[in-house]
This record gives sequence, C-alpha cells and structure tokens, in this order.
Amino acid sequence: MPNKTKNELIHPSLAVVNESQREWNQKVLQPVLYDLIALGRVLKQLHWNVNGPNFRALHLHLDEIYATVEEAIDDVAERLASTGHSPNGRVADVKEQSEIEDVPAGFAYETQVLLLAEHAVHQMVGLIRSRSEEIEDIDTASADLLHQISLGLEKHHWMLAAQKVRAS
Repeated sequence: MPNKTKNELIHPSLAVVNESQREWNQKVLQPVLYDLIALGRVLKQLHWNVNGPNFRALHLHLDEIYATVEEAIDDVAERLASTGHSPNGRVADVKEQSEIEDVPAGFAYETQVLLLAEHAVHQMVGLIRSRSEEIEDIDTASADLLHQISLGLEKHHWMLAAQKVRAS
C-alpha cells in the first residue's frame, strides 16, 4: 500500500448504479454542477449590485433564487458522489467548463438586473432540460433530480419575468 495515493485507496461503492449508468451520470451531472455553481455566482453578483425603487424586493428575490441554486448544487454533487464520482466544483474548472454567461461588473438598475437574472435562469433551465433528456432512459433517479431542479428554477423564472413586465 505505500505506493498508492490517497485517491487510489478510496473505492466508491457503485452499488446504486451499473457501470453504464455511472458513466452517464458523470457525463450529464458534472456539467450541470459547473453551470449551477456559475449561476449562483451570477445571482450573487446581481444581488449585491442591484439599484432602483424596487431594490429590496428584487434583492430578496435574488437571495431566494440563490438558496434554490445552492440546494441544487449540493444535491447534484451528492448524486455524483453516490454514483461513484468525485464532484468537481473547483473555481478554475467552473470558469472553463460552465456555459452560463457572466454579467457585467458594477451596479445595475433593477430593470437590467431583472433581464440578466431572467436570462441566466432561463439559460440554466434550458441546459438542464437538454441534459436530462440524455439520461432519462438510463438513470431515472438522476433524471428525476434534474426535473425537480428545473421545476424550481422555472418557477423563479416566471416570477422574474412577471416583475420585468411590471418594471418596463
């Protein structure tokens, strides 16, 4: 054992999925994890920089969305781990691999924040939906997790869109 590294000594239990399911979980869930982490950062950037008459309501709503995203990050990472993969949330890898678009630096008026937040959440829902199709018939538990995350984000998207109409 002296020649083995710490990671080689860890043998994940693969009892919950077969080898094919395990490979698909990595292929589908890891990119979702990257994107959820990036979405969380986008939401916090907007949260910290929003200005306007409806500042407080939007500031608090962005916190609610962020809480949903943080829970989803943990759920996806734990699903990866339970299927035998080490979840990767490293900053450099998130930056390189995420498909979520960044937002401009600096303060932003509430109408711009609504547009940017709505776009980011919409983008995330689209990515989750397309990726969940890839795993739907392979691992229903992972697909169900992605469906639940999508449902929560779709609700937030609707609420952002409804505010945008009012703010215009």
